[in-house]
Amino acid sequence: MSQDHARTEPVSDGERARIITETLEGLRKKFRADGGDITLVAIDGPRVKVRLSGACVGCGAANETLGWVRKQLANALGGGPVSVIPALDQAGPV
Repeated sequence: MSQDHARTEPVSDGERARIITETLEGLRKKFRADGGDITLVAIDGPRVKVRLSGACVGCGAANETLGWVRKQLANALGGGPVSVIPALDQAGPV
């Protein structure tokens, strides 16, 4: 998982996607330990759309969890705007 906190140059879209993908993949074991999971659905500029599944669906702490995920992504990307949006459908990744 990339955690470059000293990033001074903007990253390319491809590098941003790689960092987001790797960071989310690294977080999945924490979700799975609680009976849930998180998968990347789409990246659209600063918006990262994810799907929560398993025990995460309908969990009362889902909003706080998404806030924590946003912080992890922002740290991995070296700051800058990022928002995490839950996918509301139950279809697979796009």
